[in-house]
Amino acid sequence: MKALLIGGGGREHALALSIIKSGAELITISPNKNPGLARVSKKFYIFQDHDTDFIRGVATRYKPDCIFIGPETPLASGVSDVLISDGFRVFAPSSKAAKLETSKAFLRILMKEKGIEGGVDSASFTDLDKARKYVDAIDYDFVIKPDGLTGGKGVMVQGTHFNSREEGIAVIGKYLGSNYSKILIERKVEGEEFSLQALVFNDTIHFFPIVQDYKRAYEGDSGPNTGGMGSISFSTRGLPFIPPSHITAAQTILRKIVLALAEDGINYTGPIYGQFMSTSEGPKVIEINARMGDPEGINVLSLLNDSIMDVAISIFNRGSVKLSFRDSVSILRYLVPIGYGQDPNPSKILVNEELLISRGLRFFYASVNSRGKYLIQTKSRSLAILSEDNNLEGALAKFRGLEDAIRGDYYMRKDIGNADSITRKRTFMQRLVGLF
Repeated sequence: MKALLIGGGGREHALALSIIKSGAELITISPNKNPGLARVSKKFYIFQDHDTDFIRGVATRYKPDCIFIGPETPLASGVSDVLISDGFRVFAPSSKAAKLETSKAFLRILMKEKGIEGGVDSASFTDLDKARKYVDAIDYDFVIKPDGLTGGKGVMVQGTHFNSREEGIAVIGKYLGSNYSKILIERKVEGEEFSLQALVFNDTIHFFPIVQDYKRAYEGDSGPNTGGMGSISFSTRGLPFIPPSHITAAQTILRKIVLALAEDGINYTGPIYGQFMSTSEGPKVIEINARMGDPEGINVLSLLNDSIMDVAISIFNRGSVKLSFRDSVSILRYLVPIGYGQDPNPSKILVNEELLISRGLRFFYASVNSRGKYLIQTKSRSLAILSEDNNLEGALAKFRGLEDAIRGDYYMRKDIGNADSITRKRTFMQRLVGLF
């Protein structure tokens, strides 16, 4: 079998390692010289991951049994549409289905029209004066979201990123005056976030264990939002600070969203994930993404016993699919350039892979380029380090002395998954929703 993978980050490295577990021959198109992807690929092309003509040419030449698209930009650019129209098996949604992610307003309208629970008060605007009048009329704290893709960095929250309503209106004006023609203003909800990922084929959906992404740049969950500084999963045990009933409710919501698309003639294929907030009123949808998460996808793909290639082929063939996962605690921490999240300053780093492996750690190369024995950072995330163990203490212990294995200028949050963080989250949620 042959598989074509599009993308060049840590999520794609995890996808690649899962794909080759099936014995499939891997062809990769990456925008950067990712050493992890280059190492496991039979053919490795450095090219833009949204260049439809080039991607189409590679697919036509190699005729893969399945095509995987990791990031959101190729979906928004219509890459999947072209490949699907050419008759390829593409385990990724069409651009119409991907509007769940590429237009936050589309998602909110769909949920409201179909009566799907888990929504929040939301309104979209293209005009600053109308947005100002709306803000003046509401009596709650609010969140500002650009309608398009932001790489997880565009959401601005009252009380965190701005304090007064006038400051919020200034943010809205800045967005509407830049690359975004539409913004959403939504009610701020309180709780703990979790990511629910799944694999979809038309009306069938197979769920992964939930994960929590640590979005903020600095320790103590402070600083600007980022693409994700790390993530934690307790596999099928759930998360110790999320009520099990909220997981079940979130699964129902995600299933209803997929079926609502189908009712409108839009069949969904491939990965999907919902970003939910566990609140006193149950889970609320923060956003839906038409792909696997990064870093969240790395956690679950690493826990998955099966190859994602075998699963995808079975799904396409309408075969029997039952996802199986190791019962382990999984903690991921991203190594990033100094200043990431605001003004990144890329450098070069040296990774001792053998030492990482000897300590029981796994690693996934992200937005870096290899040059000899060095990794050359871009302005995005560089390397994901994953620790897995039967319990939290064992998983945390493997990170000790990590600096001995990685040389150079970089930053990594050291509090992701630590016991104090877990205890604080659980205490907060028990106070918010009661014992569970």
